[in-house]
Amino acid sequence: MNNDRIWVLLGKQASGEISPEELSELDALLKEHPEETTSREMVTAIWHTPLQETAASAGSKTRIWNKVSPQLITSSPRRGIIRRMATVAAAATLLTAAWALWQFERTTPSVLQQLSSAPGGKSKVMLPDGSIVWLNHGTQLNYEKNNFGKQHREVTLTGEAFFDIAKKEGLPFVIHAGKVSIRVLGTAFNVKAYTGDSTVSATLVSGKIAVSFHEQTVVMQPKEKLTIPLTRAMPAFRQQRLETDSSGLLPGISWLNNKLSFDNETFGELAIKMRNWYGVTFHFASPGLEQLRFSGIIDTESLEEALKMLQLSRPFNFRVSGKEVLVSN
Repeated sequence: MNNDRIWVLLGKQASGEISPEELSELDALLKEHPEETTSREMVTAIWHTPLQETAASAGSKTRIWNKVSPQLITSSPRRGIIRRMATVAAAATLLTAAWALWQFERTTPSVLQQLSSAPGGKSKVMLPDGSIVWLNHGTQLNYEKNNFGKQHREVTLTGEAFFDIAKKEGLPFVIHAGKVSIRVLGTAFNVKAYTGDSTVSATLVSGKIAVSFHEQTVVMQPKEKLTIPLTRAMPAFRQQRLETDSSGLLPGISWLNNKLSFDNETFGELAIKMRNWYGVTFHFASPGLEQLRFSGIIDTESLEEALKMLQLSRPFNFRVSGKEVLVSN
């Protein structure tokens, strides 16, 4: 009963029809029911919006109006006030229902889905929204399973993955790779963001994506690669135009065809790629060895075969012991 009375008095206050005695009554009721204090602001906001039809059902309006109307002063009825009071009451019902739904969803426990590929292996997965993701070696992809593809499409990536994103109007796909965020509506692209890497890179095959880092945003075009250094206080994005190789793929995503390509890369950079490719760790006997540069493609070669192939272009020695590789002069 008190709650109904509060709504009636709030409506009369908004319309300017409240008496001093009723205002004192309203203040006393709000002190008695502090949880209703925010209702005053809500009624004021509704009162000052243009009058329009609400989405409440006719039954809801009638039911609420039957509770409110007997308590209104009928000696000086005003058509506009009555219509506004009905709107306030109907809006209150809608807001209460929305609040109850929000409370239900807020208390629903989140479920974290984790997808991964082991070192030396790759995997292909389909997300609930129909997007397809290829995970490169030692990669993890996490997302909240609840309502994925319905209310949100956000994932967290550690490692390297190629995305073929299903289009979904009004629901962009967002990838978080460390402090770098990539926003896309529907396209195909590659993201490389392994733990320990000094850069995050994105290669766009088709469509359009927006890459953001430290309040900077770059919109990429097809056949572009964007490299973001993570170690600089003010990072300088590096954009490159790319050409497809003999297999029809852009450089950097040849791993989709089980090929590891490298072009004028240092041995240190190549060692990181080979670590992910073969699941091994490299150790260099001297810093100079890490600066040797190589170009080529590793396809079906074993680790030792690949290292022997590299020896043909640069002099160095190596020793493989389990998952460890020692490179020396």
